[in-house]
Amino acid sequence: MKKTKRAQLLVDIAKRKEEVIARQLAGDRAKVEQDKSKLEELKEYAGQYESERNLLGLSAYLTTNYQHFVDRVQQAIKQQEAAIGRSQQQADMTMRQWVEAKTNTKSMDWLKNKYHTQELLVEDKREQRQSDEFAMRRFRDNIR
Repeated sequence: MKKTKRAQLLVDIAKRKEEVIARQLAGDRAKVEQDKSKLEELKEYAGQYESERNLLGLSAYLTTNYQHFVDRVQQAIKQQEAAIGRSQQQADMTMRQWVEAKTNTKSMDWLKNKYHTQELLVEDKREQRQSDEFAMRRFRDNIR
């Protein structure tokens, strides 16, 4: 098997790996966006309850329960912000892996092209040698 064909196998493997990582990156980015959307919903929900509390005349007992509920919503917001951080870290890590895979694919492709160029040069030299031998035989045949 020629070096070009072996290198093409490496290029194909590298491309498949790059595509898998690209799909993972798309999923990770979608997760970040989904987490951000969920955070916005929680913030909107908390804002609505906060504004309603100010409008309602609640007893001390209900105010305490209401405040506990709002505190739990605030805790959920903090947890969601942490989830966004984790999702973003995962997306960043996957992005670095994708860049590395892309670089690897380009390297393998460059190597394949280098081997192809070398093989063409060898083939050209062989053809030139055959042509020279043919011309030399013809010349000798004409001299005789």
